[in-house]
Amino acid sequence: MARYEYLEDSVDHRLMDDSELTVLEQNQEALTATWQVWPGAINSAGTCQGMIHFGMADVISAILCDRKGVVVTQGASCFYHAPLYEGEVVAKAFFNKRGKVNDNVEVHFFQKDKLCFQAIFNMHATGVVLNKGDGNEA
Repeated sequence: MARYEYLEDSVDHRLMDDSELTVLEQNQEALTATWQVWPGAINSAGTCQGMIHFGMADVISAILCDRKGVVVTQGASCFYHAPLYEGEVVAKAFFNKRGKVNDNVEVHFFQKDKLCFQAIFNMHATGVVLNKGDGNEA
């Protein structure tokens, strides 16, 4: 399983819980996961609010990086191909490039086998490790 930690009240923790994010398969190069567009993620147009896409892809990118310590986003580009609706989303993430401390990750979201969202993230491993309970939390 991935080596990631998060503060109990952090945004990534809430996204993982609310979306029921489940990593199905992960190796050194890629991961496949599922998540749910939940009712609270739906906007007034009846589709998933765009920043939910971004947040979920960001969390999935950090999980794929599987680095010891905190991984942060340096930059990102995202492309909305089709709306996401309430229900299951299949996420596929893979490395475009892997470096000593910087990774380039691409994430695709599919609903009913249709590509709905694509994002490319530049991720940076900070080397900071969360030490819960001893006052040194990041």
